[in-house]
Amino acid sequence: MLLSSFLELMLGVTLMALWRLNPRHEHVRLWGRSAVLLGMGLALGVGLAPVVGPGPWLDLLAGLAAAAVMSSLYLLMKGSALYRRRPWSGRFWGSLLIAMSLAIAALALQHKPWGVAFAGAVLCLGNLRCAVWIGWTPRLAERVMALLFVASAAVHASGPLLHPLSQSAFTHASGLIVQTLLCLTLIIVAAAGAQREASDQALRFTRLAEHSLQGLAVMREHRLLYANPAALQMFGFPSLAQAQHSDVLQELVLPEQAEASQSRHARVLADPEARIEWEGPRLTQDGRLLYLRGLSSQLVWDGAPAELIVMLDDTARHEALEALRRQALFDELTGLPNRNHAVETLGRLTAAGTPLLLLSADVDRFQLINETLGPEFGDRLLHALGQRLLEHMQQYGQPASVSRLGEDQFLVLVEGLELAEQAESLAHRLLEAIRQPLRLDEQELTVHLSVGLALSPRDGCDAATLLRAAESAMHRAKQIPGSAHALFDPTLDRRASSMLQAEQLLNKAVREREFQLVYQPKFRCGSRRLSGFEALVRWQRPDGQRISPADFIPAAERTGQILQLGELIIDIALQQLQRWHAQGQVLPVAINVSPVQFTQPRFAEHLLERLAQTGLPRGLLEIEITESAAMTQLDEVLRQLEQLGAAGVPCAMDDFGTGQSSLTMLRKLPIRTLKLDRSMVEPLPRPEAAAIVEATCALGRSLNLEIVAEGVETEEQADALERLGATHLQGYLLGRPLEPAAATTLLQASGKDSPRHSPALH
Repeated sequence: MLLSSFLELMLGVTLMALWRLNPRHEHVRLWGRSAVLLGMGLALGVGLAPVVGPGPWLDLLAGLAAAAVMSSLYLLMKGSALYRRRPWSGRFWGSLLIAMSLAIAALALQHKPWGVAFAGAVLCLGNLRCAVWIGWTPRLAERVMALLFVASAAVHASGPLLHPLSQSAFTHASGLIVQTLLCLTLIIVAAAGAQREASDQALRFTRLAEHSLQGLAVMREHRLLYANPAALQMFGFPSLAQAQHSDVLQELVLPEQAEASQSRHARVLADPEARIEWEGPRLTQDGRLLYLRGLSSQLVWDGAPAELIVMLDDTARHEALEALRRQALFDELTGLPNRNHAVETLGRLTAAGTPLLLLSADVDRFQLINETLGPEFGDRLLHALGQRLLEHMQQYGQPASVSRLGEDQFLVLVEGLELAEQAESLAHRLLEAIRQPLRLDEQELTVHLSVGLALSPRDGCDAATLLRAAESAMHRAKQIPGSAHALFDPTLDRRASSMLQAEQLLNKAVREREFQLVYQPKFRCGSRRLSGFEALVRWQRPDGQRISPADFIPAAERTGQILQLGELIIDIALQQLQRWHAQGQVLPVAINVSPVQFTQPRFAEHLLERLAQTGLPRGLLEIEITESAAMTQLDEVLRQLEQLGAAGVPCAMDDFGTGQSSLTMLRKLPIRTLKLDRSMVEPLPRPEAAAIVEATCALGRSLNLEIVAEGVETEEQADALERLGATHLQGYLLGRPLEPAAATTLLQASGKDSPRHSPALH
């Protein structure tokens, strides 16, 4: 019996050792403790009983043995229930077994065989309960375990039947065999369960790795041990075997990244707790560039530390960020750095105290090129000019950069120059290089530049000051005919002088009526018949120089001379309308009104008085206001437009789409016409642009407005606008701005016939 008890103890210890390998299997630990307690109970109650004579010590051993056996039964039942995931109430079964133990002790005090018989019955029923919980399953080991529980129940029942004190040799021998087999079966079941779970877990992780969108790779000494399909696809390998034949460090890691990769690999192999995040470029098998984000940590692989790399292909996001960064810092048209980039570079160099030269170069009369040859040609010209500037500066000995500040203005930054003589010599050579004709589309064009020079630290020690100095010098150079350069003169306030000169020139020009109007025709959609004109002001100086409205209109508004200029424009337009009206030719003419004119409280009254003096129908003169003017002077504009509208003078909102007008404002304003800005027309017929134009036309129709599209330059744009709901077309496709005589000829011809593409329109 002592040998049997010792064997039971050893089997219980084996089960607990198995449990330590996988602590999640709680039933294995319970079975192990049950076997240990059963061995102790058998040793105390049966094995040592013959050694200890009758008396208190025997009673104590019997009580301890009974407690150990009942505890063993409790743990055996709980382990079986947990193994089969049966409901288990520890309070119920614990209370029941404690009651059974007390009953056994009470019966044993009265008559020992009674206690032994009752204990055998309890053990028999407990093992039968375990057999029922285990059940008859497809697994052989579990069926054997259920049968052994039944056999164990039979052994416990046979003890009192064969001997009053359960000391039958048959009971002991069969109990030893059954308990040994049961413990061995429990060990086998526990080991099989652990192996099955380990296999399932390995399969789960394998499937996770195989189906993961993240790349997983295991490396040791920069040799590939494993890579999942995502990693193989990421680097362009058809199979793991082919990937393992490559030298990862030499073939996939860029030379400048090799040292960092080796250092990270060494750190991971040396530290089991290392978790290193990294990102950077890598190469695919066919040489394509990737941008990866990864996490490196240690993994034991085939008994030795290895580097586990979790990778995410971040190429798309990285390229998008680079595109945004390039968009923020580079000019889309020329590919040169833009104003932001130039200011950033200039700020960094001036902060470091680096001597440098700044050249601000502006194309002379670029607006004329745009108007004459078209904006597309102007864009190609700017691109070619930027490339020539860049090529010339790359041949220069000092570090230099070329940027485009906007429209037709470029900025050249040269490091290491601080003498005025050096600066002027460089500017002279630059202008000589630019003076060579540019050839575009079988056409040669000579470009003239006005270049302003500023030196740091002489003319400023920060980016803003140097830029102002260079632009001031550039405006001074523009006053010199042809290509010219000028060095910033810090003693001269160029801004005040330039404004004074502009005021004097404008004042004289208005007084001497140097301004004239040209008339750009408007055509009705569908029929393409002439429906009116827009009067555009031009300034032709006595010396033959033509000054762009983009230059003199802002100057006139800044100086307040726009009021006199506006009156002159109205006079010229009304005189032309009178001549046409006298000839029996009546189509409306639109004139632009500056926001400054609406600040005059009696502007509308004065205009109506002038119309009354001419005797013209009030519907022949249309007033155009810009969207920004309506927004900034809404109350005053609204009052005066209502006065004009009530008197029969039609009003239009010009440049719609460039400001921030609201639907409420459009509803309030008494306008008859909405003019789409050329920025809305130029992208047509692209779908996204068409959607915006169609929505705007629908809005105009709902408000009973005429829709005039400006800047129509292609037949595709015209067809799209007619399809989307515009009512009138205006632009170079159908008619450029015409001198009064040409406009009169067109007006006369329109009364007879207006074909879709009459030569008179161009």
